[in-house]
Amino acid sequence: MMESSTDSYSKSVDEVSQLLGTNPDLGLLDANAAELLKHGRNELKGQGGVNPWKILLGQVANGLTAVLGIAMVVSFAVRDYAEGGVLVLVIAFNTTVGFFQEYRAEKTMDALRKMASPSARVIREGGQHRISSGEVVPGDILIVEVGDIVPADCRLVEVLNLEIDEALLTGEAVPSLKTVEPIAGKDVSIGDRTNMMYSSTTVVKGRGRGIVVSTGMSTEIGKISSAINETATTSTPMQKKLNLMAYVLLGVALIFALIVFAVNRFQFDTEIVIYAIALSIAVIPEGLIAVMTIVQALGVRRMAKQHALVRKLVALESLQAVTNICSDKTGTLTQGKMVVTNIWLPEQNTEYVVGGQGYETVGELSAPEGRPIDREVALKDMNFRTLVECCALCNTANIVEASEGKVWGDPTEIALQVFAYKMQMGKPMLRKLKEPIEEFPFSSDTKRMSMVCQGPSKEVQDVYTKGAEVVLSICDNVMDRTGDLREISENDELMNLVSVQQEEMAKQGLRVLVIAYRQTSERALGKPVSRWEREEVERNLTFLGLVGIRDTPRFESEVSVRQCHQAGITVHMLTGDHKATALSIAKDVGILEPLSASRRSASKRLNKKRDSHVVPMSSLVMTATEFDALSEQEVDALDELPLVIARCTPSTKVRMIDALHRRKKFAAMTGDGVNDAPSLKKSDVGIAMGAGSDVAKTSSDIVLTDNNFATIVQAVAEGRRIFSNIKKFVLHLLSTNVGQVIVLLVGLAFKDVSGTPVFPLSPVQILFLNLVTGTPPAMALGIEAASSTVMQVPPHLKGLFTIELIADIIIYGTFIGILALTNWVLVIYAFGNGNLATQCNKASNLGPCDTVFRARSAVQMAFTWMILFHAFNCRHLRASLFTTEGGGRSRFFSNKLMLEAVFIGAVMPIPTLYIPYLNTDIFKQGGLTWEWVLVAASVVVFFLLSEFYKLLKRRFITTPYNM
Repeated sequence: MMESSTDSYSKSVDEVSQLLGTNPDLGLLDANAAELLKHGRNELKGQGGVNPWKILLGQVANGLTAVLGIAMVVSFAVRDYAEGGVLVLVIAFNTTVGFFQEYRAEKTMDALRKMASPSARVIREGGQHRISSGEVVPGDILIVEVGDIVPADCRLVEVLNLEIDEALLTGEAVPSLKTVEPIAGKDVSIGDRTNMMYSSTTVVKGRGRGIVVSTGMSTEIGKISSAINETATTSTPMQKKLNLMAYVLLGVALIFALIVFAVNRFQFDTEIVIYAIALSIAVIPEGLIAVMTIVQALGVRRMAKQHALVRKLVALESLQAVTNICSDKTGTLTQGKMVVTNIWLPEQNTEYVVGGQGYETVGELSAPEGRPIDREVALKDMNFRTLVECCALCNTANIVEASEGKVWGDPTEIALQVFAYKMQMGKPMLRKLKEPIEEFPFSSDTKRMSMVCQGPSKEVQDVYTKGAEVVLSICDNVMDRTGDLREISENDELMNLVSVQQEEMAKQGLRVLVIAYRQTSERALGKPVSRWEREEVERNLTFLGLVGIRDTPRFESEVSVRQCHQAGITVHMLTGDHKATALSIAKDVGILEPLSASRRSASKRLNKKRDSHVVPMSSLVMTATEFDALSEQEVDALDELPLVIARCTPSTKVRMIDALHRRKKFAAMTGDGVNDAPSLKKSDVGIAMGAGSDVAKTSSDIVLTDNNFATIVQAVAEGRRIFSNIKKFVLHLLSTNVGQVIVLLVGLAFKDVSGTPVFPLSPVQILFLNLVTGTPPAMALGIEAASSTVMQVPPHLKGLFTIELIADIIIYGTFIGILALTNWVLVIYAFGNGNLATQCNKASNLGPCDTVFRARSAVQMAFTWMILFHAFNCRHLRASLFTTEGGGRSRFFSNKLMLEAVFIGAVMPIPTLYIPYLNTDIFKQGGLTWEWVLVAASVVVFFLLSEFYKLLKRRFITTPYNM
């Protein structure tokens, strides 16, 4: 691999040839090519396949799994096989679900290699040779034609109507028309380097010849590959907080174990070690990873039905925190299809607006103010009818089934042909009346194309011409409604009107074509058609009108952008298109809506630090050259980052993401091209389009199968729902653990006659509470429906463990722990004999341990019913349980899975109280009688305390909340 000067576009062909030691006509010598090949093949490096071991390591290398692993090892070390076996199952389940989710979704960067051309035609020693694309070296003379995929970056030396689709690199929907002349200036964007062709782009028209200037990793696509590989993957806020929580809990567990040993004067008897393990189990939420993994997996399935494929589970958490979406334009906010939208007829100064989406061949005509216009009436206007004929016949595109995307040809040609179909005057119908007999193709010199057609009489030939503004210079007449012609003079005010109209259409982001026509004959030109010259045909034309073509926005884009604004999310458009086009689309879809007073007011509410003055348009809409010219300090000094950046390069997109990160924003990047890959990977959430390149999909976290920007809004809402539900079941599980820790720590004070602490809860009871009783309602919390305000509050950037959530965990856990411990004290001391007997931690029969076993059962059942009732508490962290939802439906009955989980969880532990052997030998508990009254009273008191606590929160906490 070698690299020449990166500014080959600014050098002449001779300068580039001299630099690379080649000849534009003869090419390299075989010996020189072989020597150059030693420096490296024309291949992309560093792209490995899927490594299952790496994915597996990523699943187990997290804090919670590490803590559970330590607990498992200790359990087996003290021969507590039941507890150790349960922990093995928990770890195995969590790891398996996460592994297969990421393994199925993971792609490899081999997609970059697959995009390369398998072979190439080069000139060496004066002869043409077809070689493997990997053998192409700098200095080779490369020949390309329609359908070829360019294998390397080249400086063009010869072109013939050469157009190349560079959408993967630039994002532009329209193919780039290539030239040969040097381009002056520094830092010219890729889209403006018309004398270059780049690796992995596709030739859509004409043919050309170029000098290879860069191969392999030195090409533009190679640089993108390097950027992707160098981009580090960072943990999400929730991952960081969960890992931190795991290590904190590990530290707490060690401290509590130390406390147990200290209270027992560091006697390491098996019974004391088991008590320390039991306390550690109470600290660790064994079911948390299982519930989180399952809930996220269910979220993945739910989002797949909404056309969003999640490649990484952590992306679900990242979505809810998104503050800024940096979106590509072509194919994302727009349809990625050129469409005729405006027709302007000169003689009557009449404008038509053409309806229809994409390549649909059905569309209505209307006036600019929206008034419908009958197609049959419009076609009675000979001026308009002839213009439609020109769009259909002066055209090389083919349409088989537009609705299924079966179209071929240049995007502009397709747009014109689809327009003709909408007028029911497509090429197949017109060719029955007029047969094309001669074509003068579009060229970069003439900037126009003409088609000569003749009818059955063959006495008169029709010339249809379309092209750029230069077509006006060869027009002498203008046509009226009846088909009569009127001369155009240089001073005619009509030309001024045409100029104004062209400028107005350009401001709307339209690509403007001039349509013209003439009738002539072989007799008039004095020679048969086969001998006609272009200059003879393309003169004395009749100007028919202007056609405006654009890549139209998706219908859903405007609604989606508005929803983003309501959710406190700012949308940026980063596109390779021209500034005027980008500005027009941005206005159409509402990206520049924040300029309005209402939007500024909303922004001020969401961000009190933002000034309410109007931000200058010049800072909100920039070109990549303007943005890249700013230093980091100047970018950071901007009141707001640009909402639109035109002529965007890959480095500009990455720079934008960096600027957002410096402002502590959480950025999502959408895109579909190779040029989007670095920013997709560097962003907090990379969202690729399903119809885009494999490289973009590989670099992303989420892939939209319908390529619809609207799906992003649904994905964000789903991410917010899932994150909200994660907070609910984290609260539920951890407050249960806090209650257990309180019971066991205080339980150290309850010692038998031998001075050994008596378990208020046995280890098996703790595992049963955490995994069997607590997990199902936590799962039910994980599938809670989204709040009606989920997309009406700002993004949540404070992570999972907010002050409010931590306070809730401690307070609810304290309520549960104290009430459960009250049952223990009442059963043993208030209504019992206060005798703790001996060896009741090991005993397998009632006897003297009857009171202790019944007290354990009371604690167990009080815990069980309180944490089941607490699941209803967690459904909304502030609203009362008496609050109704939409339609007046009680919160108790809106989640059927919750009702089932609570009912089953409430009755499941009851048999363990009365089944012989299972109760005394395994659970170390006994049957209850009158103690059920204490259990029920505990639940009632817990309910009253919870409602009072929520009342205080509603009164004193005013921050927005979507739960």
